[in-house]
Amino acid sequence: MSEIHSILLYLHIALGAIALLLYWLPVVVRKGSKLHVNAGNVFYYLMLIVSGSGMVMSLMGLYDPVGIYTAGKQMTTEQIERMLVWRVPFSQFLLLLSLLTWVTVRHAIGVLQAKSDRAMLRRWNYQAPVLLLFPTALYVAWQGIIVGMPLLIIFAAVSLTTATTISLYVYKSDVKPRAWIIEHFSAMIGSGIAVYTAFFAAGGRRMLSQWLPGEWQLVSWLAAPVIGLTALILLTGCYKRKYKVQHNNALQQG
Repeated sequence: MSEIHSILLYLHIALGAIALLLYWLPVVVRKGSKLHVNAGNVFYYLMLIVSGSGMVMSLMGLYDPVGIYTAGKQMTTEQIERMLVWRVPFSQFLLLLSLLTWVTVRHAIGVLQAKSDRAMLRRWNYQAPVLLLFPTALYVAWQGIIVGMPLLIIFAAVSLTTATTISLYVYKSDVKPRAWIIEHFSAMIGSGIAVYTAFFAAGGRRMLSQWLPGEWQLVSWLAAPVIGLTALILLTGCYKRKYKVQHNNALQQG
């Protein structure tokens, strides 16, 4: 099992690195252009593979944490027990983060395909990952409280908010014209928060450990959500005005 985990890990890292860079291309190019659409589609499929492999690796780590994380290492029983205290909750966090990434990037493309016809977004195969976020986030939050890991609690709250927001958009009786544009924009910001948080919390923490030791690493882990949410708040109003996302009567008067 450890060999399969290693193969998935290398694939996950390689495609994740490409996605980290590619994320910004649809952001900076003209919206609706061929480059914007093509880059967005490539990012979408990359992130499905990255988040999918992340979920599989996290589940493998939870099923057999000793076999996965001690393979090839000489560790005493005491060292293994100390490692499992933080390793198991961290695998739960990565599982939640991978599921959150899957849901947000899939929703970003789903609203583009559905536009004002949200019937396709109510299908069980579309809603299942969104609904799965609720119990997963609650469990991870509980684990975060037990072991004293603020990162788990924070991203459990982010996941619950995301799942609730998506569900409200999908099931509300009426939405504003062109609201799918804002929903697409918001979901893409959410996927960016997830992918950059995964980078800083997993691989990036080794790079930053010399500058941000110990609990200070929490700063780098929270940088992506803080920056992303700030951008979301500041730019949502701008996009609503630019694309005239308002009520029908307001559009008729304009």
